[in-house]
Amino acid sequence: MVLKSKILLSVLLSAFTLSGYAHESFFSSESIVSESNVKTMDLELLINGNTKMTMKNVPTEGYLEVYSIIGALVVRVNLKQCYAGIYSIDLPKGIFILKAGTVACRIVAK
Repeated sequence: MVLKSKILLSVLLSAFTLSGYAHESFFSSESIVSESNVKTMDLELLINGNTKMTMKNVPTEGYLEVYSIIGALVVRVNLKQCYAGIYSIDLPKGIFILKAGTVACRIVAK
């Protein structure tokens, strides 16, 4: 009798655990689908008038954030101001991290 109840309990617990995983995978695929609806652009940046770089798949809404190498926010630009995917930024000399949505890159300003 004790062995039957242990087996039944283990079957119920495993079924409950598996249903939780199925539920989680449903929500994770749902979030991937909703992210694909975000409009993106290729953003061409002109740094200090002489360095040109392109960030691909940047969202059209949100902010372009420029951080110093130690993590301090230097510049924050609304991406709606980046008309036609082109924007000019003046930065002091140094190494910076540019982040827009999930896209990030590093640049050396001279």
